[in-house]
Parts: sequence; C-alpha cells; structure tokens
Amino acid sequence: MASGGRGFDEVASLRRSGRHRRGVLAKLAAATSDWYRAPHDFEWIINHRSTRPLTGIIRVVFGTAVLMYALTSILMLFSDLGPTGSPAIGWVFFVLFTQVLVAARCVFGPIPGKKFFVGFLAFGDILTTSVLVLYAPAASLIGTVLFAVTGAFCTYFLSPRLLVAHLVWTATFIIGFGIRTFLAVMDGEVVAVDGPAVATATVVLLLATVAVPVFAQVAWTTLSNDAKRSVLDPLTGVYNRRGIDSELLDLWQLANKRGLSMAFLVVDIDKFKAVNDNYGHSRGDEVIVRVADRLRRLARHHGGVLARTGGEEFLLAVVGPAQSTVDLGVDVVRVLCDHRDDIPVTASVGMALLREDSALWDVGTSVVGRAARTADAAMYRSKQSGGNSVVVDEI
Repeated sequence: MASGGRGFDEVASLRRSGRHRRGVLAKLAAATSDWYRAPHDFEWIINHRSTRPLTGIIRVVFGTAVLMYALTSILMLFSDLGPTGSPAIGWVFFVLFTQVLVAARCVFGPIPGKKFFVGFLAFGDILTTSVLVLYAPAASLIGTVLFAVTGAFCTYFLSPRLLVAHLVWTATFIIGFGIRTFLAVMDGEVVAVDGPAVATATVVLLLATVAVPVFAQVAWTTLSNDAKRSVLDPLTGVYNRRGIDSELLDLWQLANKRGLSMAFLVVDIDKFKAVNDNYGHSRGDEVIVRVADRLRRLARHHGGVLARTGGEEFLLAVVGPAQSTVDLGVDVVRVLCDHRDDIPVTASVGMALLREDSALWDVGTSVVGRAARTADAAMYRSKQSGGNSVVVDEI
C-alpha cells in the first residue's frame, strides 16, 4: 500500500510539474505577444525631458557608427579577403560614399526623426549585406558583427516589430554566411579554421546580434513604461500634475529666452457629473479621452504642453505672440463644442496671459505657479457665467 501511495504521489507531482511548465510557457508567450504588439512611442523617447540633453550625443554616436561601416569598407578594399573585380569594387566605393554622407547628416544635422531611423535600419542592413556578400567566406561571417550596430539603434528607437524584422534578416545571413564558410573549409578554401570553429563563431554571432538586442529592448521598454506611468495620465496619455511641472519650466525658459508671451489655460468640462449620471462612467471616460485628443492636437499645433490635472480638468500652456495665444482660448471653446458628437459637451476656459513685456518675468520661475492659479480662478468665473466661454486675465 505504501508503495502504491508513493507511486500515486509521484504521478500527481509529475502532473503538477507539467501544469506548472505549461503555465510558465503560457505566461512567457503572453508577455512576448504583448511586447511584440505594444505601440512604440518614438516622440516620447526623443522629446522627453530626461532624453533631450542626449540629442547631441545621439547625433555623434550615429555618425561614429556609420563611420565604422565606412572604415570597414576601406579596410576590406585593401584586403586579400575583400571584393575583387571592377563592379564589386565600384559598388563598395558607392556604399562608402553614401556612408560618409549619412555620417555627416547625423553629426551636423538636427536630431533625426522616426523616418530617418527606419531608413538607417534599412541602410545598415541592406547595404551592409550587399557588401558582405562580396567578401571572402570567412570575412563575410566576421563582418556580420556590424549588424549589431543597426540592432542597437533599433533596440532603443524603433518598434519591436521592426526589431524582429531586423533580427530575422540578421539571423538569416549569419547562418547563410556560416554555412558558406563551413563549405569553404570543407573544400579546403579556408585553412586557418576548422568546421567546429566556424559553427562556434556562428552561434556566438547569433547570440551577440540577435539575443542581446531582444533582451535590451525588453529591459528598455520596461523602464520606459515605468517612467511613463509616473508622469502620464493613464486614461488619456497626456501629462499628469507631476509630469507637467518640468514641462512648464521648460516653456517658461523658452519664452523668456525668445521674448515671447506665455499663456496658461485651465479647461474644465461643463456639467460633467450629468454626463456620468446619464450615460455612465465608461461613456464619461470616452468624453474625457475625446476632449484630451482635441486639446492635444491644439497643443501640438501651437508647440505647447497639455496635462490632465483633475477628473474633467486640463491645463494647457503655450508660448508665442500674445494675440495668437488669446485666439487659442477661443479655439479651445470652439473645437470642444461640437453638436455632432454623440455626447456633446462644452467647456469653461480660464486663461492667464503673461505678455512678453510683463514685469513678472523678473520674478523668475515662481510666476509659473501664480499664472496657473490665475488661470484656474478665471476658469471659475467662466463657469459662473454659464460656461462655454473663455475668460482672459493678464498678469
């Protein structure tokens, strides 16, 4: 009986172990799927306050990475393992010239946009591969380490889907060049290494250029998402109170430096409690998201920043000529009141206008808090007068 009991316990333990493994695999598959499908916020990475000081470094690193490609091309032109024949050498010279132009653009131009990063990925992968196929087998396999350069930039600046496309391309050609080199060893064309060494080199290159970028992007995405959650409103994706503070100081410094006016607008949805009571909280959330989207478009158009500072309250700050900022207040009222919406709403807007010639610029950054309070008081006066209007106070 005891033996039978132990046998039953062993079977049960094996079943539990199998279910545990299946559970772990299911969680891993779900996490991988979430990572692959997650939207990639390029603007956040480039424009967030914590990364803006790095733009100069990014340009230099980009340029240096491209010059590494160029240096490799130059060295291989004078190597016995390099390309042979006029067409092949001519193509390498063309790629070399292109690399120098791209390096110059990286170093001396403004911070690249998303299209440039995508183009850089294609440039790095396709042109690098087109040159490597012209090398001798062993040199082509060693040269695949250059794929790590494009993989590194893809890891931090492009989406998981583009990273996967890059890794598939990379793995395909590393394996292909590995097989090519292995066959060359078997035919006696390469005598410095043997078959096992080629296999080992191929595996190491795959790990360095495929496994490392995936791990790096998963870690980077996790850290980035944590940073976002600390400064962004989870419902609308705009800044929260904590996130808007540093952005307001940046805007103040920009306006002060360029001699521009600065406007603070507090926007509060009128009678929002009735929306929740009549349509439910989920529909109320949809209204808040719609309002945030429209305000965000206005903020981007005017080079400003937006935050959700309360349940149905937003803070919008912009810099520019005084008249255009006043006109913005009217635009906010207009774009938020659309009777074609399934749940129409209006908004009360209070604006604090800090003109470029105001004496309060000398007070320093403390004027930012004063302006926000002034705009909030103006919003309440707008609401008391019936809402769907803008009240402007100059400070």
